Amino acid sequence: MLNKQKQAFRLYCKQHKHLYRIFSQWFERRKNRAMRDNRAQWGIDNDLVVFSSYNMRSYNDNPKYICEALHEMRPQTSLVWLFKDVAAAKAKYDIPDYVRCVEWKTPMSFLFLGCARVIVDNWQKYDWLRLGREQTYLYSPHHDRVFKHGGFTKKDRLYNRMVESHASAATTGSDFGKRFLRMAYHFKGPYLDVGLPRNDILVRNDPSDEMRIREKLNIEPKTKILLFAPTYRDLNQREERRETVTLDLLHVLDVLEETTRERWVCLVRAHYLSLGLNMEHLPKSLRLRDMTDYPEMAELLRVADAMISDYSCAAGDFALRGKPIWLYVADIDEYIKYSRKLCVNPLDTPYWCARTPAELDALIRQTTPEKARENCGQVLNYYGTHETGKATETAAGYICEILDKHPVIRPNRFWNRESEDDGFPATPKGFHNAIERCLECTIASQGNSLMKEK
Repeated sequence: MLNKQKQAFRLYCKQHKHLYRIFSQWFERRKNRAMRDNRAQWGIDNDLVVFSSYNMRSYNDNPKYICEALHEMRPQTSLVWLFKDVAAAKAKYDIPDYVRCVEWKTPMSFLFLGCARVIVDNWQKYDWLRLGREQTYLYSPHHDRVFKHGGFTKKDRLYNRMVESHASAATTGSDFGKRFLRMAYHFKGPYLDVGLPRNDILVRNDPSDEMRIREKLNIEPKTKILLFAPTYRDLNQREERRETVTLDLLHVLDVLEETTRERWVCLVRAHYLSLGLNMEHLPKSLRLRDMTDYPEMAELLRVADAMISDYSCAAGDFALRGKPIWLYVADIDEYIKYSRKLCVNPLDTPYWCARTPAELDALIRQTTPEKARENCGQVLNYYGTHETGKATETAAGYICEILDKHPVIRPNRFWNRESEDDGFPATPKGFHNAIERCLECTIASQGNSLMKEK
């Protein structure tokens, strides 16, 4: 019952922004006090790097590639990953043995965050994280060539400060990506302006990568792959609904097979913030495969021979392949009105856009490999793209330089601690109990009105 009340309380706070700000400030003070106390007592561990990805949800994207490259360059470095659910992460992802997994919001997580020399993330942390002056925050964003507004430019933002504004460095892959970081996060540099680490596999274009991924997917080399990867709708997220696939994907596959005279399958990938895709109205078929739970999006982009998306920044990454990209934007007016404003309207870009199924069919039939390569080049030039294929190496080298500048006095002094009770006063006394009491008292004071609001 208490969990339901907590959910209702969170929903109530999001609907009443003044309450959200009050409680977020309280949580911010408690979290930063925990990290500050740890830093004051134990100092900075010059061999410790803390990673997280997609708000502590996963082990993938840019931080994953940086982490594994850093281990190859500097094996003695202590690597910590933060997860909201460690057990679920270990079950879903192939996490190396040299990575220590720590549950987020436990005392140990605040210990590592407070004492790490370097912190790497791809997701905005809003206003809760206050780093020490001697700490380095490398922001490697999960987006670069975007359509949607984000950060400070979102119309319904609930925060007034973002730690990304004060990041030590950020990775970018285009001139547009730098402008977007300045606009959306007020980030002024410096930039590691060599690309996004996750895109190195696309720029490298190694045939062995494609063979390896196809084996994992159990797809024959001669079979062509269509990747359908729409973004999420804020409206569906607020109302806790799955994204509905309005496009007849089996018909699209028929058109592709008719045009190319080759066999095609469709990999369907929902956005990580959505609750999945609703495809119940589509006939069951082995030609459609749900890849929402596949660990790494970059690998799907690497093996795809064509892509259909809408307002997802993944389209800008796929342009590096020189393969056909079609944007199906039938709901663009509703999307702008009810979900998210666009900083770049896809209809004003070189992308091939369709607003009806008939228009999409016509685009597919007119597409040739030469036209696709030319169109991708126009898209990359539009954003001022400069992906080099060496972003992972550059980011890992940047971290190595920072770690090597500082002598290691007591290496790995946290590494063998198995829990927060193993000799470390990792947080202020009663931190979690205080949070529970605060929530319970607030819920009690609001009474049943919170459940009615839900």
